[in-house]
Amino acid sequence: MKAGVKIGLWLVIIGLSYLVYNSITSKIAFEDETKRRREIVIERLKDIRIAQLAYKSANEKYAKNFDQLLDFVKQDSFQVIKALGTVPDTLTDSAAVEMGIVTRDTVFLSVKDSIYSKSYLKDHKNAFYIDSIPYIPFGAGTLFDIDAGKVEKGKVQVQVFEIFARFKHIYTGLATDNESIDVEDGLKVGSMNEPSTSGNWGE
Repeated sequence: MKAGVKIGLWLVIIGLSYLVYNSITSKIAFEDETKRRREIVIERLKDIRIAQLAYKSANEKYAKNFDQLLDFVKQDSFQVIKALGTVPDTLTDSAAVEMGIVTRDTVFLSVKDSIYSKSYLKDHKNAFYIDSIPYIPFGAGTLFDIDAGKVEKGKVQVQVFEIFARFKHIYTGLATDNESIDVEDGLKVGSMNEPSTSGNWGE
């Protein structure tokens, strides 16, 4: 075999090896990035869920939009009754209070500080900003889809909510065409079809 042909074959082999290597590393990088983005979006969905649960505890229903939800979290407060002292077994609560054995003190705690406490936020992957809650991370300003209403379960009307983000927004800027991803699918928490507050990521 002539030297020129051998060199040509080696160049082809090297070129193909590079393409295979580059394809593998690109695939790994893509999977790492999508995993990272999913984790951050899931974190945001959990932040919204805890706000919705707090909203329902105060209003007996879920917020239908982010204006309602954010206004509640930023402006509202929870009433907390602190008890000091122990009620003897022989007395009722009211009797113990009248006798001064125990005291009851009503305080109001900010919803925001209550649900987004330091202990809750300590494991967050990104800095937490209350005004960022409605926006899909990496979504270039796209809002989560939000809805709330009722479904019938066992002849009882049950309050439900759903928050949803499409992969086409979560994976903005990534080449998804050859990755077997349904970009109209996505991550969500809650359901408008059943009384569930779980996420669809397998929690």
